[in-house]
Parts: sequence; structure tokens; C-alpha cells
Amino acid sequence: MTTTTTLTDTVRVGLVGAGRIAKVHAAAYERIARGRLVTVTDPILEAAERLGGQFGLEVAPSFASILDDDQVDAVLLATPNFLHAEQVIQALEAGKHVFCQKPIALTLPDADRVVAAAAASDRVVQFGFMLRFTPPLPQLQQRIGAGELGPLIAAQAAVFGWEPSNEWFYDPANGGGVILDTLVHFGDLVLWLFGPADHVTTEGGAYKLDGAKKYGSPDNAVVTVRHTSGVVSSMYVSWTAGRGNFTLDVYGNDGSATVDLVHSQALNLHLIDDGGTASAESGQRGWVYPDLVWDYGYSGEQQYFVDRILGREDGSKAATAAEARDALALMLAAQQSLDERRTVRLTAGDLDG
Repeated sequence: MTTTTTLTDTVRVGLVGAGRIAKVHAAAYERIARGRLVTVTDPILEAAERLGGQFGLEVAPSFASILDDDQVDAVLLATPNFLHAEQVIQALEAGKHVFCQKPIALTLPDADRVVAAAAASDRVVQFGFMLRFTPPLPQLQQRIGAGELGPLIAAQAAVFGWEPSNEWFYDPANGGGVILDTLVHFGDLVLWLFGPADHVTTEGGAYKLDGAKKYGSPDNAVVTVRHTSGVVSSMYVSWTAGRGNFTLDVYGNDGSATVDLVHSQALNLHLIDDGGTASAESGQRGWVYPDLVWDYGYSGEQQYFVDRILGREDGSKAATAAEARDALALMLAAQQSLDERRTVRLTAGDLDG
């Protein structure tokens, strides 16, 4: 089956999954132009009915029924991580455009299958790396690209994810733990900002949560990446810190930049003159929104997805399937480093597939 849309159409989206992240996306669609959710499905019927009732959606009996529905142009996959690869491929085979939550898969062979399916299809395929659409990160990426900070040296981040709402998050075979499930957002971000990774070293473990201890997966970790550009990025990720979002500091020869989505919700840029003193301070100040990720990141990525389908955007701002695969590869290397207590090199083929 092939689904077609024209530039005057409203993109009709089927939501697959009715859990916590599905509700976030459903709320985001209330702010989307030219696109709307029309139906939802979940193996737990009561969950689908609750979400459908809250957002005015029809309830479909199954994922297969959504794929068979010629009134659905696209699917939004808000399902457990281990289902992503197969569901993306099935949706493309059914002629649907696909938005898939991160990660692309849990193994590199499965990710490679998705990359191949996306390359062979004329449908839009987009992955849920909403930080690319969350102010002020696009502005930071542009400033780095323009060379405002000079040659980059290092970056450090603290990433706070909410405690898992289901046991599958902890299971390496289904969710992957805090590195594969949560830090993958920053895996994509540091690759987007600083380029490919050369090697990675990780420390951490199951410090607090019973689910992490049960499955031997981390709930806290520190991941240090050496990029081929020479930049060293260090990321602390936690499921137990009791708050959401992150801070990010980037340092270059000519200046530094700070993003704080925990407190100030702003980009503060410090530039240094030739004498080594602070000569200017500029950036996006005065943000008063309670949370830029929730208010802008999720709606921004969904608006971009809809507009790509309608030919209004070219796709250059979103992560490709290959880039989603690269983010997964980095996180798998980080997890392998933790498991084997050694540095794992990505560019030398040291990462187990």
C-alpha cells in the first residue's frame, strides 16, 4: 500500500503506544499546524482508551490495523526500544512515513536493517532526537559552526532523566539502561556538535534503583568521548537525581558557551579578545518558559516531521537513519566500556556488533 499526500493536505498520524512519552507527543500535536493525530493503539487497551479519550483519538485494535488504514499517512512510534527496528521497517513496507522514538534499535545489525530500509524508501523517516529542535541548542550548533568559540577543546554535560516507568527500561534486551535509553539523546547531540567519536570510556553502575540492580544495568554513568576532531566530551547521566533536563558547557580557544535547561533556560556565550579578557557576553537571555524541551523540542520535531512530509522542509535539520545508527553505536560502545572496564575504540572496529 502506498500513502500519498499533497502540499494542501493535513498529515494524518497514527500513534503507536500509549505510555508516558506517547502522551508527551500527543500534547505536542495540539500545537502542530498541518498535521494531527487521528488514532492510537497499544497492547494495553485501557491505556489506548485513556489516551484516546484525553486527546480525541480513535482507538485502533493493533499496529497492523493502523498500517492497513489508508486514512493514516504516517506513524509515530512511541513503543519500547526493542520494537523500534522491526516496526520502522514494517511501516515503511506499508507505505507510511515514520517518526520513531530513540534509539533506532538496540543492536547494530538491526540498526543497519533500518538504515537500508530507509534508504530504499521514498517515505520520510525521522528519529526522536528533540534536542536538535530545542532552543538554544540549534543556535549553539550554528555558533560553533561559524567558529565563534574558535577551535574546540572540551565539553561537559549533566543529563538528568526521569526514573523509568516500566521494568523494560532496565533490561538490556528490551530497554538497555540509562546509557542506551536516555544518554542516546546526548550521544546524537555531541556527534552533531563535535563530529565523529574515536574512542569512549565509561564508569558507573546500578547505584540506587532496584530495577537497575536486578538487571545489572546502570542507573548512573559518566561517559567520556574523544572525538576525531580532538574535542573531549564528558557526560554524566542519571536516573536518580530527581530532576529532568541537562546542563552543557562547551570550551574553545576563543570562548565558551553554557546551556542550562535545569535553571536558567538560556544560552550564555562568553567571547574572549586577543588579550585573553572577556570582551563580550551575548546570547539568548530572558527565557521565561517553564521548560524548553517540553514546550519546544517535542513540538518542534513533530512540526518538522509534518512539514517534511508536505515538502515544506528538506530534512537537513533532523537526524538521518545513519546518524541515529551512529548515536546508537556510540552508546553501545559506552555500555561495552562500562561492562568490560576498558576504553572502546569506534574507528578501529573494536565495537562488538
